[in-house]
Amino acid sequence: MKKLSLFIVLLLSSFITISQTLHTIIFTDTQDESIGIAARASHDNYSDFLLTIETALGIPYSNTINQIDKKGYECNNKNLLHALENLPIKEDDIVVFIYIGHGARGINDWSNFPQMCLAIPQGSIYRDEKDFYPLENVRDMIMQKNPRFCLVIGDCCNSYSPSVSTKPHIDPTFAAAPDIIRRQGENIIKQLFLSKHGSVVLTASVKGQYGWCITKGPTIGMFLEKNINDVFQDIKDGKATFFDWETLLSKIREKTYNFSNTLNLTTIENGQTVRWTQTPYYEINLTDAPKIKPYPPKEPTDLQQAIIQVADSRTYSDTERIANSIKLQAKYFDGNNALIDVVGKDKKTIIQSTSIDIYLRRIATESDLANITILEQRKDDQNKVIYLKVHEIYVEPLQ
Repeated sequence: MKKLSLFIVLLLSSFITISQTLHTIIFTDTQDESIGIAARASHDNYSDFLLTIETALGIPYSNTINQIDKKGYECNNKNLLHALENLPIKEDDIVVFIYIGHGARGINDWSNFPQMCLAIPQGSIYRDEKDFYPLENVRDMIMQKNPRFCLVIGDCCNSYSPSVSTKPHIDPTFAAAPDIIRRQGENIIKQLFLSKHGSVVLTASVKGQYGWCITKGPTIGMFLEKNINDVFQDIKDGKATFFDWETLLSKIREKTYNFSNTLNLTTIENGQTVRWTQTPYYEINLTDAPKIKPYPPKEPTDLQQAIIQVADSRTYSDTERIANSIKLQAKYFDGNNALIDVVGKDKKTIIQSTSIDIYLRRIATESDLANITILEQRKDDQNKVIYLKVHEIYVEPLQ
């Protein structure tokens, strides 16, 4: 993975009660000295991207999210295969897999997509290429379990390396303002993720190219991640309509190429200066899908789920939400002795400071609040919460 930039803005949205589980899997090589800073930044931004998808699809709580997040030395072949082999996928489930790190390909690789190099083992100074794993195999392992939809992203190089051996191919036929998403953007995300059955695989570059990032300056991260989030930001803001994956990914490919082409990216190869661009590669295998089956909402199992339940105006009446807020406060807080800070889009700027009772009263009666993320919490000696920093996501009000 070569060095260079990012500027990320994420999109956020609203929810409805739907049936499937969203499985999110991120493997990030944060230990690598050459790209670790960029990988960490892109990991955080991809996490926000997943929150966007979660919120727009309407499954931000009720035990409907299965998250796997492996960073540093845990970003290894053993953990990868364990995660993929043990995914408890049902027929309506959605799976999003993201790899951030180094990538490479053998001279005669069968796939157009790279092999993930994964992290250097703890205590070692080099990677064992036998532990590299083909990105396309990730898609095939997931699709054997027959999810409704699968998105696989490999944010890594796809350049040739004579030392990389070809790996076996798995046969896929085996079984400071509040964030607001426009209604149009919400509908587009639902169309992309709910209307089709199958898989989408996207990687940072075509065969023989590097994937680039910037590790210095105010904006840090991977080129592919920047342009994915730029495109989804346009969707969120109602500035773009991409109702099919081909149109969407074609735009991401175009923006990534144009971005790389303006930066004069060069390396020294065999004593010669070589100029590079970056062109993402993708494959789409989708068919029309049946409608989602309705499932009843489940009871929350932690504080964040409970807070989102209080804000859920689509599932519960105001009376039920107020009752839920009273139960939540009694379970997690010591009376009114807790401060709540609400922060804006930058996740830093405080736009409201209030007490827990006033905060719960507000969110229990608002109709356009779609999701809430707890960014920080502190507890007292009795394990009661005394401070929360939260980020709210709103859906555009109906006209």
